[in-house]
Amino acid sequence: MKKKSLICLLIFVLVAACSTYGLSYADTKADKQNELNEINDKKDEVKEDMQELVTKIKSQQSEIDKLQTSIEQKETEIQKAENEIAKTIKEIKEREDGLNQRLRTMYKNGSIGYLDVLLGSGSISEFISNLEMIQRIYKNDQNILVVLEEQQKELEEKQAALEREQEELAARQAEAKDKKDALKGDQEALQNKLDALNAEAERIGDEIASMQDHDKVYEGGEFMWPTNTTYITSPFGFRIHPVTGYYTGHTGVDIGASYGSPVYAAADGTVIVASNSYGGYGVAVVIDHGSGISTLYGHNDHVKVSVGQHVKRGQVIAASGNSGVSTGPHLHFEVRINGTYVDPMSYF
Repeated sequence: MKKKSLICLLIFVLVAACSTYGLSYADTKADKQNELNEINDKKDEVKEDMQELVTKIKSQQSEIDKLQTSIEQKETEIQKAENEIAKTIKEIKEREDGLNQRLRTMYKNGSIGYLDVLLGSGSISEFISNLEMIQRIYKNDQNILVVLEEQQKELEEKQAALEREQEELAARQAEAKDKKDALKGDQEALQNKLDALNAEAERIGDEIASMQDHDKVYEGGEFMWPTNTTYITSPFGFRIHPVTGYYTGHTGVDIGASYGSPVYAAADGTVIVASNSYGGYGVAVVIDHGSGISTLYGHNDHVKVSVGQHVKRGQVIAASGNSGVSTGPHLHFEVRINGTYVDPMSYF
């Protein structure tokens, strides 16, 4: 009887211990998920600021692009004005050279002026002929002088217009510089926010990785492509960020996908994140596939699964969108091994 009572007591202790462990593990997992939710709430608070910065950056870039176009047009106009000025100066010089050449010829021939030509006439008819010639020369000289005067006036007007164009160009260039400086400041601010969010995502990602079922061996083989399209807009690795303009690491691949198009689970697994505000990822899903392997699907419009749900390879888990820090509708797809980013293309 005592032996039987002792056995019952041991069984009770073991059951109680196991129950306590199970509750402890469940509480730990729940605590981690709550912490994740709190962090996502914090991310949600800065998301609006980030989106405002993204919108502002895009607007600034658009204004800079317009300014740059107007600057290029103004530079073309200035070049045209300079060419016209050069042409006018050349024409003036040619007319002046022609007039001066004739005067030099008269001087070399010993002529003092029109009166000498007339007085040198040997007869009345020669006098009349010389007079007509002098009148034509004089009229031609007068025409040349009138044209030279008009061209000189035109030249002065063109030069004045050129100065105005150059002043306007300088003002536009200064405006463009100010806008570029402002843009750079906003890009730096956004990059700092992204860095902070990425650091926080790394930390919580490590904690989630610690809750994954590492005893389970992944046996799913190659991944299924997560969208209907295969066009990669930005590969894995280092790149120029499309919004901040900074050279930074890209932790996954961006796949062009239209609004609302289906996003598929790349392999069987358990959903560990199904968030409407996962920092820079926006609406995101993370699936644990076992063996420390997880996949992330970011920038969606909305999710179609929940945390803890088991999903099958090819199951629709979200609808593609443009949430988070994004320049257009697409899917950001990541693969992590124990929380460390790896090239997703090696899994297809």
